[in-house]
Amino acid sequence: MSVQLPHRQNSIFVLLHHSLLVRFFLRRPGALIGLLLLFLQFTAILFAAHLTTYSPTEAKPLESLLPPSGAHWLGTDVYGMDIFARIVYATRINLLISISAVIVGFIGGVPLGLFIGYYRGIISTILMRLLDFIQSFPVFVLGMALVSVLGQNIYNVSFVLAILFMPVFARLTRAEVLSLRERPFVSAARCSGASDSSIMFKHILPNAVTSALIQVSISIGMAILLTAGLSFIGAGVRMPTPEWGLMVSVGAQQMILGVWWVSLFPGLAIVLSVLSFALLGDAMRDLYDPTKREHRGMNHG
Repeated sequence: MSVQLPHRQNSIFVLLHHSLLVRFFLRRPGALIGLLLLFLQFTAILFAAHLTTYSPTEAKPLESLLPPSGAHWLGTDVYGMDIFARIVYATRINLLISISAVIVGFIGGVPLGLFIGYYRGIISTILMRLLDFIQSFPVFVLGMALVSVLGQNIYNVSFVLAILFMPVFARLTRAEVLSLRERPFVSAARCSGASDSSIMFKHILPNAVTSALIQVSISIGMAILLTAGLSFIGAGVRMPTPEWGLMVSVGAQQMILGVWWVSLFPGLAIVLSVLSFALLGDAMRDLYDPTKREHRGMNHG
């Protein structure tokens, strides 16, 4: 017996086949701005050594708190480190932590949500209560506790954030699975003799993963904020590692003295980075929403 899967599973391939994906982004200024900001970030990651001649970790006490000038475009901090160089190199650190945390959270959360959504029983109930327990803690409190136990370094911060994001992806996937597990195409697969694992991963998962995929871009922006926030309160990475939240924390002490540039520029870097992923997340939501595609006539041809 052949099983007819919903049209939504292959929708993205239809879009790519008809070159509508490019047209989709061209029609949205917000999406283009998000792509441009993302391009600038990856440019900073790949060509950091060519964008600045200053070291991001070398302290120069004699050049402490210099204002923006031709020599130091964004000034220097209290340690005499060039702020522009630290912002450029910090892009690699912040995106490495955030993207890896979200990817690990996605890889762990989606199969977990698939399992607890498909099966009903004591194990699924216990797993749901565990997710409730994790999400009941204030994010910064739980993050501080885990980082304090594991240690303050890039990998531990990324691992902590992955734990925080895993329940988000699990719940999104579970909600989709609950709405799909009794659909006719799943019943047809059961009647054809398909195993539970085949039904879950071949029939349900491709249709249930859309919401989680949309959440990825938004979660990366949230992870950037959390990474910066943990470093700001002293629970993230340590000096002299270049990290945006840590840079804001270092400069916050001089704000009342009129030294505004130390905190302002890394703060703007956080804003623009989060904005890029938020704009791309909104674009992805429109792209995957079949009702909006039909309204725009994107499903024709």
